[in-house]
Amino acid sequence: MSAQNLNGIHYQMPESEYRMAPAIAGSDAKHILPPKTPAHYAAHMTGETKREQSRAMLMGTLCHLAVLEPTKLDTAFIEKPQGMDFRTAPGKEFKAKAGNTPILDQDEARAVRGIRDSIANHKAAQDLLADTRSEVSVFGESHSGLWIKGRIDALKPGAIVDVKTTSAGADANAFARQSFALNYHVSAAWYWYLATLNEMPPKAFYWVAVEVQPPYAVAVYEIHKDALQLGFRMMQDALALIARCEDEGHWPAYGDEVQTLNLPLWAYKQEGAQ
Repeated sequence: MSAQNLNGIHYQMPESEYRMAPAIAGSDAKHILPPKTPAHYAAHMTGETKREQSRAMLMGTLCHLAVLEPTKLDTAFIEKPQGMDFRTAPGKEFKAKAGNTPILDQDEARAVRGIRDSIANHKAAQDLLADTRSEVSVFGESHSGLWIKGRIDALKPGAIVDVKTTSAGADANAFARQSFALNYHVSAAWYWYLATLNEMPPKAFYWVAVEVQPPYAVAVYEIHKDALQLGFRMMQDALALIARCEDEGHWPAYGDEVQTLNLPLWAYKQEGAQ
């Protein structure tokens, strides 16, 4: 199905169908932002770079479920009994009965349940998530003519809510650093833009940040207008560069010429301190 036929907001679209849809996701566009290049983006989009379902990705999926659809969590995985060895006959039988249902060890199961319970006891998070639709797929044609898509964690009139797990800490300083390093502000702009294209312009964008270790502390943040504007500029730059490379049929990397390389400034400061 073409992206044009998918244009709009889809509340019941399976994740597999969303991922197969021929449109650019914000997570795709990040592959062209510095320090990466158009060549990195092209390799990502053609599937040359591996996209493995890592344990971290599985835990991320279950943590999102714990926040957004907590009533479904207990049937979304099976907890491995303590001391069970999958090399033994009972272990092999247990694994066979599980089928495609993920098996978590006790620490992993405790973590996703702890996240669920911590979110349930956080007033601001509960107020934000109330009356939202979760895992909403949104498609639209960007100003550059490229078809783009996004899968919003939680959406309601006037607000977009994005759930982020963190091992670095949910306090403001740590989460700000993580947000910048992983371009969360670009994702915020991307979702905001898609909602606006579909005549559902938000008034605010929020992150629900939850730590993945005890006590599974939660913090809720509204994006600052300056961070959102930076995200918009970076999003526009990425889309413009993708459009230009598509028109030219050329996806350059770091350049063909010889360049002068200096050391980072901290290297000279370190020498002066000796």
